[in-house]
Amino acid sequence: MKNPWKILIDEINEEGFNGNYVLKEEQAIIERFNKKINNDLYKIHTQIMPAPFMGDVIKAPIVILMLNPGYTKEEDKVGYYSKYKDWWKNEVQHIQTKYNFPFFALEEEYSKSSPYWVTKLKPLTLISTNEKVAKNICNIQFFPYHTEKYRNIHKNLFMEEGFDNYLPSQKYNFQLVKNAMARNAIIIITRSKKMWLKAIPELANYENSYSTNSYLNTIISEKNLPIAFPKILEKLQ
Repeated sequence: MKNPWKILIDEINEEGFNGNYVLKEEQAIIERFNKKINNDLYKIHTQIMPAPFMGDVIKAPIVILMLNPGYTKEEDKVGYYSKYKDWWKNEVQHIQTKYNFPFFALEEEYSKSSPYWVTKLKPLTLISTNEKVAKNICNIQFFPYHTEKYRNIHKNLFMEEGFDNYLPSQKYNFQLVKNAMARNAIIIITRSKKMWLKAIPELANYENSYSTNSYLNTIISEKNLPIAFPKILEKLQ
């Protein structure tokens, strides 16, 4: 399956780009969703570079499945999203901005602006190193666009816009997960397990798939992943 984000990058690089960072074929449905929902909490932020995945999703032996990238007004005000836009432009093309830190959320500069993953992966980095964890872990989002809170696009909108149950950008991520399963990667489901299993039914019987004990706290720790945690540590040797 071809990477749909490369088309977006070509559009961004063209003169007269309109500032909408949604894939062109998905713009109509996203616009209709935002108008229909009429609630800023669930608004899809089209002015921000998408964050569909992070890390070496092609080879990483540990894959963390999330719901979608978040949005906060505070980060927007301080210019966080614009500051790292070029990093994300590389990321969606599978180009590493920081060679030693494919999972660049653990890179020193980035982590100062967004410490989320430093906290969630601390049980691993305390035992291993930031660099080893960054080289061996990636995450993949169920939905690639930023929202303050997530809400599914109603199936009627999909039908009216000529899609089935998922956007092309989502299908690309699902293929990345299937590729990870083919290389026997450890799959950690932290958010929306039912939705992931519906999108990728093969996950239900995949023996190297695990879910965090806590839905609210997605920290990658021994307490939260008692069976998977020792296996994860083996990958970081």
